[in-house]
Amino acid sequence: MLWLLFFLIVLLVLFLYARSAPGKPGPLWFPQGQGPMVIAHGNDCGNGLYPGNTAAYLGAMVQLGVDAIEIDLWLTADGHLVLIHDRELEMFSDGAGLVEDKTLEQLRQLNIAYFWTRDGEHYPYRDNPQRVLTLQEALAMVGDMPMILELKSRQYRAAKVLRDVLVDSEKQQQVVVSSFHQGVINEFRRLCPQVATGSPTLEALVFYLAQLLRAEKLLCPSYSAMQLPMEQSGIPVVSASLVRAANRKKVHLAVWTVNGAENYRRYIDLGVHGIVTDRPDLLMAMLAQQRQALLKQAA
Repeated sequence: MLWLLFFLIVLLVLFLYARSAPGKPGPLWFPQGQGPMVIAHGNDCGNGLYPGNTAAYLGAMVQLGVDAIEIDLWLTADGHLVLIHDRELEMFSDGAGLVEDKTLEQLRQLNIAYFWTRDGEHYPYRDNPQRVLTLQEALAMVGDMPMILELKSRQYRAAKVLRDVLVDSEKQQQVVVSSFHQGVINEFRRLCPQVATGSPTLEALVFYLAQLLRAEKLLCPSYSAMQLPMEQSGIPVVSASLVRAANRKKVHLAVWTVNGAENYRRYIDLGVHGIVTDRPDLLMAMLAQQRQALLKQAA
């Protein structure tokens, strides 16, 4: 009886999502036999080459030539979107309190890479402080490189500010806007339907369940991209059947946060469209080696 009820609920959810407006195509592409897109992850935990969401990170990723850059956004008390990952300032900076309780000017006084370290002993940015960036500044730094904007704020006002920044900077076609918060992403879609969006948790779950039932054809996704974790509660999330379903619905499927050669090979073999990694340099080197090997075989 419980399984029947669950099945009926799933069918109802699928029906409701089938009536939604289709997602706007975005700047992320579907590789054709060339391996996945290399997407730089804005890591703040020392796993990457640079502290994420900083000028050092953005500049280095542009120079490296990654395929896309992921950043995180919070709304300041005076209405600016800034590049920061964690909500609590104590987690990453020499300040205290919550990001959203501070004005932009107050945040400018902080070193947002104060605690960044790769080995737990050396803190290279204490003598080279990194100041907070606004979204406008970040968009100007990266040129025409595709970006995934992770909107961390739960405030609906953040959706309007994001819309205004993208319109003013004429970057609507360069970004995919993502959020874990369904209400916030719904508000952004209402305000800015011309910009591509990713799938929040609920929509990703619906897609996942639909492909398990081989019912993804019933869906009309409001998103053009999904960024999914490697696993959830110890259970692998991304599978060959999920990739096939994403291909059928033309939804760009990327997996995060993937590090290490073994994991790279796993998702390359699965055929995912993008890999979000703390070490894009290593992933790019592996993909280059694979292409060279294919060229030698073809010669």
